[in-house]
Amino acid sequence: SFAIQDLGSANGVYFRIREPLELRDGDMILIGQQVLRFEVLPEIERRAGPARKQGVMVFGTPETPRLARVVQYTTDGLERDVYYLQRDETVFGREQADIVFGDDPFLSRRHAAIALDREGGRHTLRDMGSSNGTAIRCRSERLLQHGDQFRLGRHLFRFDLTAGGRA
Repeated sequence: SFAIQDLGSANGVYFRIREPLELRDGDMILIGQQVLRFEVLPEIERRAGPARKQGVMVFGTPETPRLARVVQYTTDGLERDVYYLQRDETVFGREQADIVFGDDPFLSRRHAAIALDREGGRHTLRDMGSSNGTAIRCRSERLLQHGDQFRLGRHLFRFDLTAGGRA
């Protein structure tokens, strides 16, 4: 068998997902040109209720329950926008999505989604049939299968096995 492993590179190794994948706190996601970090909210942020000053509830948009957020990263390596996940499913894309990155030509209209299993409190990432795929940064060594795609820096690779089992 063959495997791929990130050896501590600055940008990591991103593996194109073929089926829904359970997300873990800190997972890095690549859709189009967008690098996003998935974060599970700490308990104190999940339980935050309406703010009060001198015993009076502060005016503002009512809060909705949230369990996680996605943080967008720039090419400067800095955090830019933060998106709280409040629905059972949040769709990312270029046009017809809950979170829209309209200036990214590598995104499909409806590219990927993060779904919440409320009973288990788990989030799942899935590709929605996008042209360029959805990738996640490798957490550890990953066994390769015929046809797998992975990204190293700006380079996209496809792993193919020949009939004799050679890569």
